[in-house]
Amino acid sequence: MNRDVLEQDDEVLEDEKLQHRITERLEEDPAFHVGKSSRGRLTVEVEDGEVTLRGSVRTARERRRADILARALGAATVHNRLRVEDEKP
Repeated sequence: MNRDVLEQDDEVLEDEKLQHRITERLEEDPAFHVGKSSRGRLTVEVEDGEVTLRGSVRTARERRRADILARALGAATVHNRLRVEDEKP
């Protein structure tokens, strides 16, 4: 097997693992819950260790909390595209 293919597969696996960790942690964090669920409000994408956060949060504090959380869990870079619901576009 080609070493480059193995390295790419390992990288994808690591990205998937990181995405799972961050998504799971955001879903467990009560700060991001609205009603009974946080699902559908936040999405996490990972490519080459770079995390992109999308969706909406209630406050700027929650937006910053999600960013810090992603970095603490291993994101090399965070592109925080979260929108604060109170802010006007």
